[in-house]
Amino acid sequence: MKTTPQNKKKKEALPEPDKKNVLKNSEILLLPAGTKFNDIYMDASDVAIELKISKRLVRNMRASGKLSYTNPFGKIWYFRQEIAEILEGNKKSRKM
Repeated sequence: MKTTPQNKKKKEALPEPDKKNVLKNSEILLLPAGTKFNDIYMDASDVAIELKISKRLVRNMRASGKLSYTNPFGKIWYFRQEIAEILEGNKKSRKM
């Protein structure tokens, strides 16, 4: 039997989606309109700078439960509002 273009048109398997580009449901973040991701979250180096501590101490605080965090897109992010509350709580009053 000769091979013709019609015989070659057998069902071809669809390519599998690239697993690196597929988002999981837990990785989808809903932000209010006009809000930037960095307005809500900070990474470990930004937290360390704000609190004037080392990145290792930030990691230890996260492990002990003193800092809450989220992990979308494979990177750990901390809530900017919580860091502001820590700074406000540690503020010393000035004596005049």
